[in-house]
Amino acid sequence: MYSSEDLERFYFQYQTEALPHGGSLQSFCVKNKVPYNIFQKWFKDTRKKVVEVQVDGAPEIAHEEKTKTGEQPKPVSRSSDENPVRI
Repeated sequence: MYSSEDLERFYFQYQTEALPHGGSLQSFCVKNKVPYNIFQKWFKDTRKKVVEVQVDGAPEIAHEEKTKTGEQPKPVSRSSDENPVRI
């Protein structure tokens, strides 16, 4: 039996290994001996739990990269009518 964590790792593996090269999910399942119908049901059941998020600001750049680019991160502006979701 595959756990949700197993299938999540498998999906990440698919996205990093096969998807950039145009590989299909079905062929990736066959190659890795994961029943496609089990994966498909897991994906269908969990994809509705994923929500879009917005990141405020930019990540800090490492000291080495700052000296190379010489640019500072610019803050992201937000319109007044948005309702931010905080987690």
